[in-house]
Amino acid sequence: MKLRLILLSLISMIFILNGCATYEFTGKREMRGVWVATVANIDWPASRKQTTEQKIEDLKKEFDKLKAAGINAVFFQVRTECDALYQSEYEPWSYWLTGTQGQAPEPFFDPLKLAVDEAHKRGMELHAWLNPYRAVKKIGDYPAAPTHISETYPEWILNFKDYKMLDPGIPAVRDYIKMVVGDIINKYDVDGIHFDDYFYPYGPKVSNEDSITYLQYSNGITNIDDWRRYNINTMIAQVYDTIKQVKPYVKFGVSPFGIVENRYAGTNGFNSYSILYCDPLTWIKDKTVDYIVPQLYWSMNHEKAPYSKLLPWWASVTGDVHLYIGLYSSDLASPRAKGDKYEIDNQIKMNRETKNVSGHIFFSSKSLTANSFGEFSARVKDELQSHPALPPLMAWKNFVVPAAPAKLNVAYSSGQVNMSWEQSDKSNVAGYIIYRFKSDEEVDLNNSARIAAVIPGADKCEFIDRIPEKYIGEVQYIISAYNRLYQESKKGLSLKLNITR
Repeated sequence: MKLRLILLSLISMIFILNGCATYEFTGKREMRGVWVATVANIDWPASRKQTTEQKIEDLKKEFDKLKAAGINAVFFQVRTECDALYQSEYEPWSYWLTGTQGQAPEPFFDPLKLAVDEAHKRGMELHAWLNPYRAVKKIGDYPAAPTHISETYPEWILNFKDYKMLDPGIPAVRDYIKMVVGDIINKYDVDGIHFDDYFYPYGPKVSNEDSITYLQYSNGITNIDDWRRYNINTMIAQVYDTIKQVKPYVKFGVSPFGIVENRYAGTNGFNSYSILYCDPLTWIKDKTVDYIVPQLYWSMNHEKAPYSKLLPWWASVTGDVHLYIGLYSSDLASPRAKGDKYEIDNQIKMNRETKNVSGHIFFSSKSLTANSFGEFSARVKDELQSHPALPPLMAWKNFVVPAAPAKLNVAYSSGQVNMSWEQSDKSNVAGYIIYRFKSDEEVDLNNSARIAAVIPGADKCEFIDRIPEKYIGEVQYIISAYNRLYQESKKGLSLKLNITR
């Protein structure tokens, strides 16, 4: 008998380690983001040759799948190479959208406007993702538009073998980037501005390409490496100030390469501090970003850059700035991946067990929506993100807390509750949260398993709840309103109801 119990225990342990055991996460606040990459048509549009109608329909379907997977924030790439997937005052339409840089969609549509509207309809945030400096990803890929910055301001460009970028050392370049960001947040109802990891080139490393700029604009900085980091840090701070001045509720964050310097977490990989001149610790210290998303794109026990070492180090240095983790799900969860098929699952679980980690962002969208990732995306939907989650609160972002809903009306029949309510003041309402509790349990509004629905839209003051079997008997509903920063009304509307079959 004792031997049998030992064997059963071992089998249970193996079952759990292989990721087959039931896993439930009930945290209410968690960033669950995804990067939707447009460069090289990685995620959208599927083809530059698609019709406008096909592109619009595909984006809606993509967002439907992301919502079903529990995503609450989309990071949508709108500027890949000093171009635009939106109606820009300053930059040409993207080649990746229409097949010709500078050519508008025909029939016309605005991808960023579409993405904002469709994300908000589904209760997801929309962060406009820009590359700040990259001007030509690969020289010769396609002709530049006459209005492209490499043609109109060639003196602003650093030229490499097959790559062009804006010169970070020129003050006018910083002003230009600020102007582009300001144009977006003035014209579009975005929830955030997001920069990726491309600052100075990954390779070949910059050498003397910016030496003349350094002579002109050194600002008394005697070390050219320090000067390069100063340029980027200054640009980040200026963009943050621009956002604060125009729409202070808009969030700003950057997703740097996952290793800053190897000495910090005991890694042995690429050093972004001295090659990309990326200095996220200064952004954190100076609070010139609202969130940071290090791209920790390696396995738990990677030989040179183990996730298990990098995660706790990042968690120890980010302080009040929100820390979300960039996950390489398109690679590590790919059916072709040779490692542990539960690698990303285990990374998410480690995030949740590590203090100061506020969520994750998947790269890229196809890992949750493509048929080839069906097994992984099913686990995300049914296990890892099976309950709704709201984006984390940023205490330093002020927005008026909405008034609570009032005058709840309910009608119960045939296993479902039809409810409606009134919201007299909708000026700061972005949507509603419906909580459902059994009468004999503690009311815990931080338990996401008790969220019956998150309903976007101030005007949609109704909900049909199809009652699960376990809720037979007395049920208590609580309804709260939330604003665009997902701050809830101070007092929720509450009602008890007796459910029978």
